[in-house]
Amino acid sequence: MNVFTNLNVVKGDTISCKYPKHGRRNILKRHEGQIERLGVSKNGLYATIRSGEGVIRTLSFSKMVDCNKVDDQ
Repeated sequence: MNVFTNLNVVKGDTISCKYPKHGRRNILKRHEGQIERLGVSKNGLYATIRSGEGVIRTLSFSKMVDCNKVDDQ
């Protein structure tokens, strides 16, 4: 399932998803943040997100689990 096309996300949207700890473990950690950059690399689609604490992470869409777009209110 391609999360990128199912969510229709753009720069500035806020997403929340579970992601494997250290990118390869069977332990999932929830990440939430505003999308700063979307891109394509040799490993597939990715998003760079900034959390509320200012932490920046680059997450691969192929590894995201239970990804949702968060409504800003």
